[in-house]
Amino acid sequence: MAITEFLLFVLTATIGGMFLCGANDLITIFVAPECFSLCSYLLSGYTKKDVRSNEATMKYLLMGGASSSILVHGFSWLYGSSGGEIELQEIVNGLINTQMYNSPGISIALIFITVGIGFKLFPSPFSSMDS
Repeated sequence: MAITEFLLFVLTATIGGMFLCGANDLITIFVAPECFSLCSYLLSGYTKKDVRSNEATMKYLLMGGASSSILVHGFSWLYGSSGGEIELQEIVNGLINTQMYNSPGISIALIFITVGIGFKLFPSPFSSMDS
């Protein structure tokens, strides 16, 4: 891989992180970490001829797919509980208006969202820990 591709992946991951910092709706909160993590997958497999790099990339990709599904599932719980809103302020207003802010559904949604984002933004991939 050339240095140009490496720098492009790092720049795209940085842009994804910047969009995540300014996100105020569920769609941006989902797309920005995906941009960040897809570049992280590519960077973890930067050395194509190394077997451990390929293994790390595959594990990271599978864990990223699972965390994306968990995150979307939490977003769907939050979307449904708030009355169909996607902006964060409107979600809060919808939860207050419908008296759903103390419901178990919100707790489940927040657990799923925390786990999904936690795995998505974990600082290092679950690569082969054994040497």
